[in-house]
Amino acid sequence: MTPNHKRGFERNCVFAAYTLLGLVLSLASMSPVQADQVCLRIALPEIHVDDQKLELYRRVMEEAGLCVRPVALPQIRAFSEIRSGEIDGVFAARDDLHEQFDVPMVHGEVVLGRLKGFLVVSNGPIAGIQDLNNEVLGVPLGATWPEKLIANYPNVVKVPKGADMLKQMLQEGRIDAMLLDAYSLEISGGVPDGFKAVPVDEFFVYSWLKAEFAYLMPRFDMATANYLRIVNP
Repeated sequence: MTPNHKRGFERNCVFAAYTLLGLVLSLASMSPVQADQVCLRIALPEIHVDDQKLELYRRVMEEAGLCVRPVALPQIRAFSEIRSGEIDGVFAARDDLHEQFDVPMVHGEVVLGRLKGFLVVSNGPIAGIQDLNNEVLGVPLGATWPEKLIANYPNVVKVPKGADMLKQMLQEGRIDAMLLDAYSLEISGGVPDGFKAVPVDEFFVYSWLKAEFAYLMPRFDMATANYLRIVNP
């Protein structure tokens, strides 16, 4: 090898070494979020979150190495956007969610809650939905858990603004009964005077992701558990 060729070879080796070092340092400085190149769009229930909780959720996910763009949506719209590809997962849905989609879904291992569904009706002989005749039954607009229960009942009113509006309509006599899950019933002040809550359903609640993101679930579960510890100390 001539001296000129030798010097050229040495320069190329030095250049390659610096290039490799730069690549290694660049990869080392990347956060797990950058490395994954995935930013999940997750729907949280509109009636239970505000901007502060959305930001907290995003930050907790980021600390677990995940990029998440949380958005507050009514559940029925969240499910619609899963089907259309606009949403990648939901923070909270009952354990049979996967039966409602052609899109494969997986849930995490963290149980968000074990909830009962209640029929709230005036004190008297009614012991379940099967005892309703032609009473006006109110359900929260966007809630999916009552769908199987009301599938064959004709006199259903879907009410926006959740439990508070339902309770107001019930007490004003605009509806005769309502369906609410235990959590919504509790945060709205419980069963109104003169009424009773009859258990009609029970289900577990999990966070869900599209199956294509199942490999992220361990970190997603860790962040979900941390979020729950903060909001439910």
